[in-house]
Amino acid sequence: MRAAALALLFTWPLAAAPAKPNLLLITLDTTRADRLGCYGDERAKTPTLDALAARGALFAQAHAHVPLTLPSHATILTGRLPPSLKLRVNGVALNASVPTLATHLAARGYATRAVVGAVILDREFGLSRGFDVYDDRIRGDERRADAVTAVALDVAKDLEPLYFLWVHYYDPHFPYVAAKSYDGEIAFMDSAIAELLRGLRARGLLDQTLIVVAGDHGESLSRHGEKQHGVFLYEETMHVPLIMSWPEHIRAGSKVNALCGLADVASTILDLLGEGALPESDGMSLRPLLDGKKLPSRALYIESYHGAYTYGWAPMRGVMDDRWKYIDAPRPELYMWRISEDTNLVSERRDALRVARGELQRFPAQSSQPPRVSAEAQKRLMSLGYLSASGMMQASALDPKDVIGIEDDLVRAKEARDVRSGMRILKDVLARNPGNIPAWSMLGIAYMTTGDYDAARSCFERETRLRPEMSGSHVNLGTAWKKLGKNDRAMEEYRTALVLSPREADAAVILARMYRDRGASADARRALETTLATGDDTADVEFELGLLDLEAQNWDGARAAFTKAMVLDPSRDDASVNLGKIAWKLGRADEAIAAYSRASRIAPRNAAYLATLGSLYLNGKNDLRQALELYQQALRADPNGAEAANLRELIARLEAQTKKY
Repeated sequence: MRAAALALLFTWPLAAAPAKPNLLLITLDTTRADRLGCYGDERAKTPTLDALAARGALFAQAHAHVPLTLPSHATILTGRLPPSLKLRVNGVALNASVPTLATHLAARGYATRAVVGAVILDREFGLSRGFDVYDDRIRGDERRADAVTAVALDVAKDLEPLYFLWVHYYDPHFPYVAAKSYDGEIAFMDSAIAELLRGLRARGLLDQTLIVVAGDHGESLSRHGEKQHGVFLYEETMHVPLIMSWPEHIRAGSKVNALCGLADVASTILDLLGEGALPESDGMSLRPLLDGKKLPSRALYIESYHGAYTYGWAPMRGVMDDRWKYIDAPRPELYMWRISEDTNLVSERRDALRVARGELQRFPAQSSQPPRVSAEAQKRLMSLGYLSASGMMQASALDPKDVIGIEDDLVRAKEARDVRSGMRILKDVLARNPGNIPAWSMLGIAYMTTGDYDAARSCFERETRLRPEMSGSHVNLGTAWKKLGKNDRAMEEYRTALVLSPREADAAVILARMYRDRGASADARRALETTLATGDDTADVEFELGLLDLEAQNWDGARAAFTKAMVLDPSRDDASVNLGKIAWKLGRADEAIAAYSRASRIAPRNAAYLATLGSLYLNGKNDLRQALELYQQALRADPNGAEAANLRELIARLEAQTKKY
């Protein structure tokens, strides 16, 4: 029954072929090749991907060049390696001058649409260029595979050939949300891909369509001491799935055993489509391999700078060919990677080591100049489990193999049962790894929690020395100075944060409040408008603008700002209250009642809102009974509050008056 269902799912009608084929690119985040059935895992529940491989070609030895989502996807879409792109870590935007599959195909008449599953591929990072539609409207940090499929089918509802559709699934990335386990997430993703293909096929959108499935990187799952990915370059994180299916053009059941990399994907796609090539590509077309031919032997470049920029460890760079994998580190590594990565052969095979080092010199290393990571990107990276974005790469001799356990220590500190326990862990980490940026940041935040603001200041100052270009560090330092009563120093740090990242809304809002407290309304407005000029808007920014207009008695401006704040964050009862105050000031009793009623629904135990609403009914509508009921609710909400005596007196008077009617 299952085999019959699969056959039905992947049966394409033999319709007349259009002049050009469509392209469906599906990328699988954090998906190890060896956890799919088509790659040999008999326990895997991946019938959709297995059937695609059976209908087309499976590249048995496809490898990522970097074990991180954004730079790996940038390589897939551009055909360029991280050193060529100067995009080596998450949170850094793709250079706007670099051509991509989307820009290339859009210029050749393709409708181009994309749906991504996590904020780590948000449009701000540049992969959206060339797409007519780029759906990154994600509530939270990621969306489940079923939601990705639903959005993709909606995006494709009016799609017609000729098209390029890219769909990105994020589920196997930690934390495992839908299925609670790594393999379960892969199975869940596979079922969602089945729904995607079913939906596209029902609309006739899979006729004459090249389907390409590629993983961006794998997951260590505690092998070599790494629980997730991002630091090491072993097969668990570098060996990825790569499947291409195009009936009548790619021979069903093909298996390519030659070593290849994700930089080859774009060249191969364009060669198959007959659409030329991307300029300055670092990859090569794999089409000859599909025709049973051979390609020249070559070395693939691999790297990770995540540990270097985040923790101050040595970067990991290397090359691999059909036989050898060389990893340049303080203690270099050489493996016969197809056999094992448990036995380092550096000492035994000096000949292979010499050749590999010569190959590695062809690829430029990164200087100590840090990549620019925005404040928003920094927050998103932390929310996705990357404990920090990138900071200044340090001249450190720490070999990641010796200190990989520190990643677990940081997680333990974050999840410690109490602040003091977490601080002990962090201090131990810093004793071993004084250049660890997340540890300094986390320790500073812990000191803030305990009220030791001077110790927090010291931690944040160390963080800003290590990471001077990161706006979030200056916000933290500014907050510590503010708590210490050093407002001038605090404002200096907030201004620095805004210069580094105008999108840093927290800095803009706090700085605006401090200016407003000093009566410098014009400076306060300039701070807020710095963030607004970037195209970003938050409820806090609009609320502060509303307060400035309120002080200036610019009622229309204030109403517009508070209304925007409510739209951006419907839970802002304070914005609704200010709308109520403005309405009453303008003699609009019904509007004031509506605004305070909305605030009371948001905060039903707020006695002040209830009491004010009662006064509005009493003075604006002369509705004694409604006013009485609201005063009674206010008293029940806060029977011992400062206004309790006044409320009791009002209630008594109204009860006496209502008895007369």
